Amino acid sequence: MKRERLPKGSLEIIELLKENGALTQKEIIETFKLKNPRAIRYTVRQLLDRAFLVNRANFEDMRSLLIGINPELSLRQKDLITQQKERYTIMSFV
Repeated sequence: MKRERLPKGSLEIIELLKENGALTQKEIIETFKLKNPRAIRYTVRQLLDRAFLVNRANFEDMRSLLIGINPELSLRQKDLITQQKERYTIMSFV
């Protein structure tokens, strides 16, 4: 059985959206100034594809979408986030 993992930087994006609510992709990229924008876009796209995040209409600027945490996260998805946090914590001590 293949072990499912979240893309690198997923936890940072999820935590950012928990703290600040829904943001546009541009706002997410601007928050992580020193990181590669292409990598951030890839991570956001992967999280959207896996239903960790959802798109909503941005009524202030209809050219962009607001990206937020999916309020209907499954138990499996929550477990995956917890496992990723634990793995990150262990690696930061090493």
